[in-house]
Amino acid sequence: MLAYMLGIVLAVAASLTWAVSPILYRVGATDSALDDLISNSLGAFVLAVPFILLKPPLNYGAWLYGTLFAVLGPVFGTYVFLISLRYADVGIANVISYAYVVLLPIILLVISPSYLAYTWPAVLIMIGLYLIMGSGKGTLYGYLMALLSAILYAFSFLALYRAYEYTNPWGHNIR
Repeated sequence: MLAYMLGIVLAVAASLTWAVSPILYRVGATDSALDDLISNSLGAFVLAVPFILLKPPLNYGAWLYGTLFAVLGPVFGTYVFLISLRYADVGIANVISYAYVVLLPIILLVISPSYLAYTWPAVLIMIGLYLIMGSGKGTLYGYLMALLSAILYAFSFLALYRAYEYTNPWGHNIR
């Protein structure tokens, strides 16, 4: 029961933090990109500690892909997103960085052709994002950093998808 309560508290804290972080970052950003990378890495590690203490029944494959998920998305994806906020409008950078939801099915085409049905809607959404980029006062560099953030997050969720192949949510190792 304590593990469930800890999980709920962590999920709510993460949601609130993600909701206000772009605004707070824009207000208190420093000029050092290294500070951003260190703080993201430290944040990912600190958030992993309660998870590790819960001792989930994961094997090495799940840990490997879980680590790739954390490093590609929350560390590097967020790092690049924070850089994009310096050069792009915050609202538009948020919209572009959430394109990982669209990019993931396209990347999953490599794994299974069943994701082909998502290609045309994804292309239309990406064209819409391109048009949105032109409506802001940000720079092309800022918008490209937001798009790189989306790509990194898409690959991080691909790693999470692979981690599911090595375990299941009911606590038994598959491989």
